[in-house]
Formats: sequence, C-alpha cells, structure tokens
Amino acid sequence: MRHVLALEASSMTFTVAVGAGERPGFQRASRRQDPEFTLFGALVAETLTAAGATFGDIGAIALDVGPGGLDYIRAAVAYANGLAFSLGVKIFPVSSLELMAIEARQAHQGPILSLKKAPGGNIFAALFVNGEIVEMRHGPPGSVVPTIAAGLETVSVAGPPREDVAGLLPGVTVIDTGIADPDVTVLYQAAKTALTAPERLVPVASALNEASRIFHEPVADRHQYR
Repeated sequence: MRHVLALEASSMTFTVAVGAGERPGFQRASRRQDPEFTLFGALVAETLTAAGATFGDIGAIALDVGPGGLDYIRAAVAYANGLAFSLGVKIFPVSSLELMAIEARQAHQGPILSLKKAPGGNIFAALFVNGEIVEMRHGPPGSVVPTIAAGLETVSVAGPPREDVAGLLPGVTVIDTGIADPDVTVLYQAAKTALTAPERLVPVASALNEASRIFHEPVADRHQYR
C-alpha cells in the first residue's frame, strides 16, 4: 500500500507524518527556531526511515499551505512541489484555517471561526458551517471578526483563546475549542479521505498569504479551497 506523507509547517513547530493506515504510523517534529533544525527534507527522511519506508513508497503528499509564517510555508510548499514532481505523485493542499476547523468539528457543533495571526497586527479569519467554507478574510481583528461572524448567535473559535475574541463579538456566545494550531494527524486523515476525491489533488500547490485571492473574493464567489 502506498504511503501518505503529511507536512505541517504553519505553526512554530514543523511536523512530518507518514503512514498507510487510517492514522499515521510515524511522525517527527522540530521547532523551526531550534538550532539543530537545518532542512525540512532531513525531517522527512528521518520520518520515512523510522517508518521503514523510502521516498518511492510515497503515493501522495498532504500539505498545510498556510497561512502562517510565510517564509517557512513557502519553503515547505517548494519542497513538496519538488518532491511531488520527482516522484510523479500529487499533492493534497489544505489551509491551516481549515485544518483547525476540521479538528474542531470532532467535538463542536455549529459555526466554527478559525483565526491565525498575520503581520502588522492583522489576522487571517475563516468561517465554516457544516464543514464548508463560508468566508475567508484578512485584515484588522476589530473589523474582520465582527464582519465575518455577523448574524451568529454562537460560534466556536479555533486559534486564539476565547478571551481574545469574545470582546470583539458582543452578544455572541463564544466557545473556546482549545485548538491553537493545526494538527498533522488531522492533515494526514483529511488527505486519506481526499484520496477518494481525486479532484482535490493537484500537481502543484501554492502558499496562502494576505494577497491570496480567497481572502478578497466576494462572498457569492466563494468556493471550497483546492
């Protein structure tokens, strides 16, 4: 059975997971500021070795494309694109915001608001209802959060603590999911599900940042990110 390689690089810790079953068999992590951390590829090689697998065993690559630390996301995306090309496999790209929402849905019903810090005091925000992206925005928290959550009575928040969001949403019940960052196991499992829907797999992935079109599209034009 071909393996899925999952790469999560939008948080302070790079995490790699690999496996062929419902859950990854092996994973390795390294903080990106750790002086011993040198190359993303080395972390992948270590994980494959621990799994008793080789690069030739990889059948698909699951990739967190951000938003997050842009330089690190770009490095991970470039690595995944190069590896996918060399192996002749495809990539399952998914945003860090969606990954947190997928995890949150395991324990929380109703709308889910995923948030990530952005440079200049801004944030990335995404609202999910029934597992579907309703809207994604980038900008100042004081304008983005009330706008994207307009009309909601209750919302579960992934990313920052509840206290950071509740003050921006008077009259809305804000539930803290306790999720601070994307989980590589969630990424891996989402990719396993996506293998049954080949249209979600792409030959080349792109990093998400504040200039990405998905953060500026009219709501009527929203689509599931691929």
